[in-house]
Amino acid sequence: MIEQLLKPIFKPIQRIIIRPIKRAKTLPKRLLVMLRKFLVSAIFSPLRSLDNYVRIGSYYIAKKLIALTIVLSLIIVYFGFVNPPGFIDKLFGRTPQLAAAEAAASGFTGIADIRNSDGSLLYEGGIADGLYSGEGKLYYPNGKLRYKGAFDKGFMTGAGELWNEEGMLLYRGEFANDAYNGAGILFHPDGATKKYEGAFLAGLFEGAGTLYAEDGSALYTGAFVQGLYNGDGRLKDSQGNPVYEGAFSSGIYEGAGKLFHSDGTVSYEGGFSAGKRSGAGKELYPNGFVRYEGEFLLDRYHGAGSLYGEDGKLAYAGSFLSGAKSGSGEEYTSTGAVRYSGQFENGSYQGIGTLNDADGAPAYKGFFRGGGIWAEGFLSLSLAKLQETLGAADPPAAPEEPIDLELPAVEAPVGEEPAAGTDGGTSNEGGGSSNNAAAPSDASVNEAASSEGASGDKGEVQALSDSSAIDEAGDQSAAVEAGTNGDAPESASDAQSAAAAVDEASANDLPADESSLPSTMQLTYGSYQMSFSLTVDPDNPEAYYVDKLATWNTVVMQQTYKRLTDANTVFVREALDNGRTSVACKVGNTLLTFTFNKDKPVRLEMSVIPDETA
Repeated sequence: MIEQLLKPIFKPIQRIIIRPIKRAKTLPKRLLVMLRKFLVSAIFSPLRSLDNYVRIGSYYIAKKLIALTIVLSLIIVYFGFVNPPGFIDKLFGRTPQLAAAEAAASGFTGIADIRNSDGSLLYEGGIADGLYSGEGKLYYPNGKLRYKGAFDKGFMTGAGELWNEEGMLLYRGEFANDAYNGAGILFHPDGATKKYEGAFLAGLFEGAGTLYAEDGSALYTGAFVQGLYNGDGRLKDSQGNPVYEGAFSSGIYEGAGKLFHSDGTVSYEGGFSAGKRSGAGKELYPNGFVRYEGEFLLDRYHGAGSLYGEDGKLAYAGSFLSGAKSGSGEEYTSTGAVRYSGQFENGSYQGIGTLNDADGAPAYKGFFRGGGIWAEGFLSLSLAKLQETLGAADPPAAPEEPIDLELPAVEAPVGEEPAAGTDGGTSNEGGGSSNNAAAPSDASVNEAASSEGASGDKGEVQALSDSSAIDEAGDQSAAVEAGTNGDAPESASDAQSAAAAVDEASANDLPADESSLPSTMQLTYGSYQMSFSLTVDPDNPEAYYVDKLATWNTVVMQQTYKRLTDANTVFVREALDNGRTSVACKVGNTLLTFTFNKDKPVRLEMSVIPDETA
């Protein structure tokens, strides 16, 4: 139904429009056929009738002449314009139009325009042996100019300019074999701002040059090798502030150089390795004062060096490891006095060292751990190590010398016998004077010792002072026995003298090594306010070890108590009779006992707790 309605409408359209369009596709072919028939009939048919002529007005022109004119015109168009020979271009001073493949194959030499297979212009300029040579222009397929400059053997070689497909200038300078080579300027994509100006080699930055940011500010000025910073140069940030000045290698810092703060002041001056601060160098504050001077390794303080404050005063001198104080060193106060001298580890006091007070006088010398005093390190220390650490102990107090109470000899009264007679130390006989018949009591003996003219006492004193012939302790004991007769008992003073003589003789009879080696030893270091109790090694009598430490050093007590409190150590408190308080705790095998006067520690004792399993 619908087809029957639309068919009358489409038939005229098909007849009037569609069929002529289809026939138009074959129109060139049909025209050539018609032209060929006309030329053949016109040229080769004899001029026998008016049919061989074309009447134009009152004139008759032979069809043969028209045919020959058409043939000659086609020849002229083809060889003159479509594919003219070289001599025709030279004759008329025209630029030859060559296909790219044809130009290369023919070995053409001269000025020509080279076109792609689609007819678009590829090159215009000089050609030698079919290759671009001399001045010329090279185009993109879209018709935009790509290169203008010198060519040699088909390559861009010599001075020239290079553009991108959008028509923006990329490079202006020297070329060699299609690559940047020699002095030149490389531009950012905007085509106006310089990106690099300097020397090139094989398309890369090589030699002296300057690298620019997109805003035109210089980023780097110096030497290049294969496109990388290499040699001496100066690097800046995008704001134009200096970042680094010195030696480069393969684009990284290598050798002597300087780093800068953001304000342009020098922040570091010294050696570099693999882009890191390494070797001897100086780190500086923005005010110009030295912050650190010494050895670096991979951007960290490493080795011997010195730290300074912003005022330029020395704060530390010693060893560093991976950026932290480690090893031997000295720490200073703002006044220049030594605060601490000794061992460090990871930036803290660790090991043996000396802590000084504000005046620089030693306040404590000994062991440290984790940055604080660790007096427990003295426990179980050998005598030799203790003396090596603290030096010689204070000398013991000198004993009081005994007063010589020897009495002068006094003559006995006439008619009386001395109480003690002969040098042999024999006693008085029972038939002596009646004044000496009875043995004197203790009181009479003491009284006689203090009064002159007491006959019995005078006799004993005389005997003791004259007994210079007694040389050995055994002889002294015998003399004591001979001091009295069998009928009279000894006095108390005589007994005490005899006992003392026996004890002295017994002590002198002991072997020298046993009597000279006490089982304990007490050493005091008053300057550090510490004392040590050392016990002999049961296996080696010559060796002593610290088993107890007592100190009244305020710094030691305060730091130790704070350390234990911060560690939540459990204390046992006990009130003492003298109004003080004992605070004790156990840490490992160490017993620590503080004595407090109100809230102030006045004494600390540390002792080793014996191992009960041993």
